[in-house]
Amino acid sequence: MSKARRGAVIVLAAALLLHGALALHHRERRADWSGVPPPPPLLIAPAMALGDSQLFYRAAAFALQNMGDGGGRVTPLVDYDYARLGAWLDLLDRLDPEARYAPTLAAYYFGQTPDPEGLRRIVAYLGRIGARDPARNWRWLTHAAYLARHRLHDLPLALAVARHLAGLPEGEVPLWVRQMPAFVLAEVGEREAARDLMATILATDADLAPDEAALIEQFIDRQEVEQR
Repeated sequence: MSKARRGAVIVLAAALLLHGALALHHRERRADWSGVPPPPPLLIAPAMALGDSQLFYRAAAFALQNMGDGGGRVTPLVDYDYARLGAWLDLLDRLDPEARYAPTLAAYYFGQTPDPEGLRRIVAYLGRIGARDPARNWRWLTHAAYLARHRLHDLPLALAVARHLAGLPEGEVPLWVRQMPAFVLAEVGEREAARDLMATILATDADLAPDEAALIEQFIDRQEVEQR
């Protein structure tokens, strides 16, 4: 082997050893998460997606769903800044008041946070969405009542939401929805209440999209498994 080739082999071997040493040294390191960023102003948000507000809505909602999870890191929900998260949800709602992506994300994902103050923000958000158009969005009010009663254990708040449902005109919502105060006051377990509420929504809401129905079915299955 010529000297030049031998030298190239030595350099390559040294480079491989250095690469392996660096990889071994950094194998446990992860990039720090900077936290939930502040949302852009309403007038600027669509411009960040070439003027397409629907594109921004979908991209931002998907980013919220996966925020804090990446690079081998999973961020607990309790570590999120719920003031900023609430601002993001409000921004998305103003961009598209008819969309269900953001409230679904709030109810079924961020609504699982163990942070009481964060959970109150989620309940308030779902309450605003539901109260704006109860005939169409009553299920967000029922979910807000459930979270207030069985996650926050705040009976007055849960009853306030439930009584809003009870006051809706007959025929606009299913009968059981108008009976929510009785459900709130019923002494049943948290998982049983969650399972029964979701099962009833699944059976009575004809406007559920297939992905929403699948998410509710997964939620019900998880409650049944954890109850055993």
